[in-house]
Formats: sequence, structure tokens, C-alpha cells
Amino acid sequence: MVKPKFYAVRMPLPARVFTTWTECERAVHGKAGALFKSFSTRAEAELWSGISAPPQAPPPGLRVYVDGSFRPGKAEAGWAWVAIEAGREVARGSGKTHEPALSRNIDGECEAAVRAIEWLFAQGKAATICHDYEGLAHWALREWKANSEIAKRYQESVIPILGDSRFEKIVAHSGDPWNELVDQLAKAALD
Repeated sequence: MVKPKFYAVRMPLPARVFTTWTECERAVHGKAGALFKSFSTRAEAELWSGISAPPQAPPPGLRVYVDGSFRPGKAEAGWAWVAIEAGREVARGSGKTHEPALSRNIDGECEAAVRAIEWLFAQGKAATICHDYEGLAHWALREWKANSEIAKRYQESVIPILGDSRFEKIVAHSGDPWNELVDQLAKAALD
């Protein structure tokens, strides 16, 4: 029995995987710098060619994603947080601010972080707070002066209960599934 082979091609050509040598040879013939290699599985071929990324283990420890949202025509801002451990959701919260937003979605960002940190404090836990608005970390760590009313309230709320939690900036709308989830939850909270 002949084992199937998969032929991967990568830069400078577009990455592709072929199931026959004839197809692969046709694609690379006369193409300077073309790289190709055979594999016994499609997954290995896709990984080598760069078509798929290697599976990544979830980052260790408790991670809490936070986000805020604002929609013109709405007085309040939406907020959401989701706690993740070992790649699985363990808790979440969402809603809208009780007062009209002073700084549009920043109000929601701050409210999400406050609610998440309050949850961590009540659980006696620390986490990595994953956020896409950098002010959350800078204000909580007193790296930025809190000039606005929302920043002052945020600092007053989180500094006493932050504990050993730390912050990690996440690029917004970069495909991080948990960041996309809190973004959707914060938007949905406005409806």
C-alpha cells in the first residue's frame, strides 16, 4: 500500500499544498527560489508552508479580558469582561454604565476593568488583565496622571484592590477570540 504524500510549497510563491508530485513540480518549475518539501500528512505540510500556525497552548494562569463600547445616540457606554483559565471561560460580566458616558467608550473600558478587578478581589485572585485601551494599565499603575473625572474614579476604584494583577495590552480587532468576545458583549450590552 502506497502512503499518501503531501507536497508543500512556500515563498516566494504563494504557500500551497499539493497531493501529487506532478502538480507540485508544475507549480515550482522555473520559479527561482521556490521551496518545496514532501510530508506524510497534510497538517505537517500546512505547518511547514506557513498555511497553518502550530497549535498554541493557552497562556498560563488566569486572564481577564475587558472591553468597552459606545454608540452615538446612546447616553451610556457598554462594558464587558470574561475570565479565562486554561483556555476556558470561568466567569463573565457585562452591562452598561449607570451614568451617561463622559468620555464615550473609555467609560465602558474603565467600568469593565473595575468590575473585573472587583470580581478578582472577591475571589481572592490575581490575573492578567487583557485590554485594548492602554489607559487602563497606565492609570491603575499611576504611570499617567488622572486628569479626567472618569480616570480619577477609575484610579480610586482599582488601586486599592488591584493586588498582584498585572496588565497586558491586546491589539483591538486582531483576531484574538476572547478580545472579540468581550467587544461583542460590550456592544450587545447597549441594546
